Amino acid sequence: MISSQATKDAIAMDKIIYHDGSENPYQCSISPDCKLGSALIIPLRSGDEVVGTIKLYERKHKLFSTINMSMAEGIAQLLSSQILFSGYLQQKSLLTQSEIKLLQAQINPHFLFNALNTISAVIRRNPDKARELIQNLSQFFRSNLKQNINTVTLREELAHVNAYLSIEKARFTDRLNVVIDIQDHLLDIALPSFTLQPLVENAIKHGISQSLEGGEIRIFSEETENGFAIVVEDNAGTYQPPNPDHQGLGMEIVTKRLENHFGRDASLKIDMQPNQFTRMTFIIPSVIAHKSIEATC
Repeated sequence: MISSQATKDAIAMDKIIYHDGSENPYQCSISPDCKLGSALIIPLRSGDEVVGTIKLYERKHKLFSTINMSMAEGIAQLLSSQILFSGYLQQKSLLTQSEIKLLQAQINPHFLFNALNTISAVIRRNPDKARELIQNLSQFFRSNLKQNINTVTLREELAHVNAYLSIEKARFTDRLNVVIDIQDHLLDIALPSFTLQPLVENAIKHGISQSLEGGEIRIFSEETENGFAIVVEDNAGTYQPPNPDHQGLGMEIVTKRLENHFGRDASLKIDMQPNQFTRMTFIIPSVIAHKSIEATC
């Protein structure tokens, strides 16, 4: 209805263009009898970039009032904010998917190599056990494929961890003991997917596997003044913080995703006593935990 050149000018110059029909001629493209006589073109922005325009029209012999112009600018600002927010959400979603895939990439090759070696060793002496391990391995990777989503329940996350641990317990034979003690009312709480998996894998890689005698991993919950702590603990106490020039990428991603989901207080905490324990803890806030308790009552 208004020349494409005027629209291009509004975008290129990032400025409001007003065709009042007199000083700045306005020509309706619909028909000579069109009742529209003036137009206002306002740029729409996404950050510093102009991504489009909003156009408002008035009848002939009726000019835009100051109030209408201010309202039009307000509408444009509101739409620009929505465009920017929509872009932010899209980028955040893409980043989350990239983070999940990065965690998968860190875990899967290392774990798959060990799993196949374990099954190869077991299959000769215990074919039934080997068949069970193959089923667990299949369940683990099937769960991985399903976990290209932002959140899962704690119950689903534990099932994923259990499939992983079944292979690791076979690999370590009697050198790995696992104790899981999570309060029932917490099991349906949603948390970021791949939250426990890297912590458990870290406890095995940097803890149990470093000890000739093996050891124990405990996954448990306990009430705190801020909510409920979810803890992954090994009794090796051999964890070494990453060098300053090589941050623990998996742990960083887990921490960031926990903070984004639950808030800064949920950030992953690592506590270590040499040759005694390494404890990795995050908090499920009281408000969320109590809602889950109420739902189960």
